[in-house]
Amino acid sequence: MATTELENEYILLLVCKTCKSIQELPYVKSGKYLGDGKFDQTDNPYLAEANAPHERKGCYGALVDINWVYWMTPKIKESIVAQIKEQFTSKSPLTAGLDVFGTGFYDLKDTFSADAMSCWKVHQSPKGQCPDYKTERKLLKPGTDKERAAEGLAKSTIKVHLCDFCPVKMYNQQKAYKERGLYE
Repeated sequence: MATTELENEYILLLVCKTCKSIQELPYVKSGKYLGDGKFDQTDNPYLAEANAPHERKGCYGALVDINWVYWMTPKIKESIVAQIKEQFTSKSPLTAGLDVFGTGFYDLKDTFSADAMSCWKVHQSPKGQCPDYKTERKLLKPGTDKERAAEGLAKSTIKVHLCDFCPVKMYNQQKAYKERGLYE
């Protein structure tokens, strides 16, 4: 192959943030042409099989296309892998998701979910309505009234209950959807 032909050859990388793995896949040129020698990989026949185990585990990741020449050059490949690891493991704004401000959002959500499951078990895992569903004592309060007042802000009107993280909420949503006729 001539050098100019190699410049337009790519390899597809399936990068899994959850498993922390990088899997090489053949790059196919059968999809829509995107310019600069690149093609849409949506219909890549190798993608479904490689992605299936990650989907079953609920993994999160991305597809990255890399110039084949760069990927086959050991020092450059090492640099590419380091950059991918940095982007997918750092707390950079590009990968932080809802925790872009470093608030510990995901840790907090996990804590609420665990607390909700403990509450659900205390109520003998109700199949229907829970006696404590969205009562005042299940209201999660931010405890920022003083700080808000100091800044001249009114009290927060956002109401989030521990029940919003509980399986009973799904029961109530299904009930509401049935009443609206959305399941017919």
